[in-house]
Amino acid sequence: MQHLLDFIHEHTLEEQLYLTAPSSAGDLELIWQRRVAPDYWQVRPSACEGPAELVRQRDLLSALSARRVDMLKVERELQSIVVTQIAFADMVLRDASALLGSDGVRRAVQGHRVFMSDIQTAVERLVDPSAQCRATISVVAGGGQESAARSGHLRLLPQE
Repeated sequence: MQHLLDFIHEHTLEEQLYLTAPSSAGDLELIWQRRVAPDYWQVRPSACEGPAELVRQRDLLSALSARRVDMLKVERELQSIVVTQIAFADMVLRDASALLGSDGVRRAVQGHRVFMSDIQTAVERLVDPSAQCRATISVVAGGGQESAARSGHLRLLPQE
């Protein structure tokens, strides 16, 4: 279930999330606010006006288990949040394809995938002390074909 929580924290477009978690001692409210505390969830008894306990995202599931929360229902809520994000992303891609053309959208998605792969490779090479060829990352000026804004690309350069 941690993978769902990680996915939500990494990819959700929402500024805040709210869900209730049923437990044998009474329902809990779970609130996440990106701008207030992006690494923490607020946990408090349902319909309580008092202050909430701040729980780190990585500790949330164990904290809920310790409070005897129905973890199956929490998992279903998290899955629902992820499914909503997937549906929204699908809608954005469909609308963008209709507006901009499917070739342009496909090139943009492929360019992003290549960029992310290059970044991952560069980071692995930069932090791996046993790497045969250590690398540096250099910004290469872009042509600005997509917009009038200054653009650029990263390129892996072997370190000499």
